[in-house]
Amino acid sequence: MLPAERAFSLIGALPASIRVGPFDFEILKMDPMRASAERKFGFFSAVEQQIAIQADMATPFKAADTLIHEINHAIFWAYGIEDADAEERTVSALATAWVQVYRDNPWLLEWIGAAVKS
Repeated sequence: MLPAERAFSLIGALPASIRVGPFDFEILKMDPMRASAERKFGFFSAVEQQIAIQADMATPFKAADTLIHEINHAIFWAYGIEDADAEERTVSALATAWVQVYRDNPWLLEWIGAAVKS
């Protein structure tokens, strides 16, 4: 299977939502035309409680990178991390948040593992 086909399959297999902190964010598969028009691989919306990822990534690695990137935006918002926070506070909050994300979304580690498998 070609990398783009694997990525498409993995993105298609994403569940309908992911929990970050006490919030459930809908996972959207973003239309390739919208992604191209907006010049983005994904997005996070705190207002709409959504995380989106472009449906047709070139590689599974880019799909995993994009999903993790958008989850980090959700963590940043849900855990109240501020731009001015010291590095140690930010790193501590991220560590706690990622433990929670993996605990509440057991499918995620397997999905990432499948995406980065050579």
